[in-house]
Amino acid sequence: MRLKFFFKRIVYKIPVVSDYFKIREYHPAGLTFLRFCKFRFFKLNKTIYWPCDKDCVVTGAANITIGKNCSIGSRGCYIQGVGKLIFGDYVRVAMNVGIMSGNHDILDHSKHIKKITFIGDYSWIGMNSIILPGVNLGPRTVVAAGSVVTKSFPDGFCVLAGNPAKIVKEIDRSHFIPPCNEYEYYGYVAVNKFHKFHKKHLMSN
Repeated sequence: MRLKFFFKRIVYKIPVVSDYFKIREYHPAGLTFLRFCKFRFFKLNKTIYWPCDKDCVVTGAANITIGKNCSIGSRGCYIQGVGKLIFGDYVRVAMNVGIMSGNHDILDHSKHIKKITFIGDYSWIGMNSIILPGVNLGPRTVVAAGSVVTKSFPDGFCVLAGNPAKIVKEIDRSHFIPPCNEYEYYGYVAVNKFHKFHKKHLMSN
């Protein structure tokens, strides 16, 4: 009884312990207690502030912004922030997905053409898909596995498939139920702490 009291009243209120148990409520990709502790206490570069699998490649992290409760670090993904890459809230990205915000100049491949790539709230990007630089996907856009998205679909609420991807199905907005978790985080960072974290570590965003 005393041990249970000690845990609930004292240990659970230690920030790293309390935050971890809350984060587990939405099960973001690749989150473990050891990774969480590594991020909080040992990782000097905190521009990648969300869980990423060891096989996920992230470049230009200072140009990448993620929304609340995203899962974008699955195995084999290539998340590229040469330009500016913005993820809305509750975005899900499956394995082996490439999302880019810049490309090489076709006349001089030593130069990059920077663009803004935007993935809207509640979007779901299927396995082996590619999102090319400058694409703007509206809210609740579902990209079918293996698709190559070459142009924008800013209205969202649709299913895209193919190469190049096109709309194969409209999603009824009136029947869509947006996900909502009791605890909301920007990666590893609680919503109420994110402004301070952003100011300290992500000034370039």
